[in-house]
Amino acid sequence: MNASLIMTNIRKHWNDLDWWNSIALPFAIRSAFVQPYFTYIYDNDGVDIMAEDWDNLVILDACRYDMFARTNTVDGELQSRRSRGSNTAEFLRRNFANRSFEDTVYVTANPQVNVNLDDPFYETISVWHDQWDEELNTVRPTAMVEATLNAVERYPDKRIISHFVQPHYPFIGDTANSLVDERAGIELSKRQADGEHSESDHEHIWDLLKRGVVSKSVVWDAYEETLEHALSHVDQLVTQLPGQTVITSDHGNLVGETPNPCPIPFEMYGHPPSVYADNLVTVPWLKIEAETRREIVSGDSSITNERQDSNEKQDSPTDDKTSERLRALGYL
Repeated sequence: MNASLIMTNIRKHWNDLDWWNSIALPFAIRSAFVQPYFTYIYDNDGVDIMAEDWDNLVILDACRYDMFARTNTVDGELQSRRSRGSNTAEFLRRNFANRSFEDTVYVTANPQVNVNLDDPFYETISVWHDQWDEELNTVRPTAMVEATLNAVERYPDKRIISHFVQPHYPFIGDTANSLVDERAGIELSKRQADGEHSESDHEHIWDLLKRGVVSKSVVWDAYEETLEHALSHVDQLVTQLPGQTVITSDHGNLVGETPNPCPIPFEMYGHPPSVYADNLVTVPWLKIEAETRREIVSGDSSITNERQDSNEKQDSPTDDKTSERLRALGYL
């Protein structure tokens, strides 16, 4: 949290004793003790995802390994990896900053990609820009399926990263709808990417849980239900992706747990930066083998240019082959 956000929150809640006890004090303990412990004593290298072997990388934002292992419906070989970051911004910077990936197209529903990176990819497709759901303040998985298939058709000789928002809040499903009427989505990230005044409309789910407005059991149910919802779409997506696919996450979440192995007995929530607790940086790594692999090319190539020229001449950004795939999946 940057200084301007801290000051905004202090001005908003300066006379709210509950806020000082449940939000401000834990933030101070985290900043003064927990983050320095992980930064200087138990730092985290994590996996270099770009050095791994895949043609398509599907990122489920804020997905814990244990929840994925319990919930997953996609066939593949499941292992775990340690992420390089405990939140999205840190994951992005430590994997991609000050590097160039001219063989990769990044398809993202999360505006943090645009906020934290300076175009290190051959192309960044910001799905959040055109497919933002105003009701939920996020991007639905259906939009990501369509955008990812379209990217594969436009760039058949590039590695594809497909970054879904879910199961990151705002949670989706019947349980989520029963939580509270007003809760934040990821509008803060969108406003940061758009250069607007960056403030959430409401409290996010982790602060509501800290203050006891919602129960831990219901939050767990909503979190898992959101992952199940996302996986139903990812399962359909991977059957249409050519080449070898890996499903992973940028980080997990803490849900009222101590940040093991940090010795400070302090319950934490969500995914604060520089807190390399096991349940925050242990992420799934599900590999779906392919009989044939795509031929990946760095930079421009004749086939990439040909596909780009073809798409520029079309009235719709989704070509005929992508439309057929979406229709087969029940999206059209």
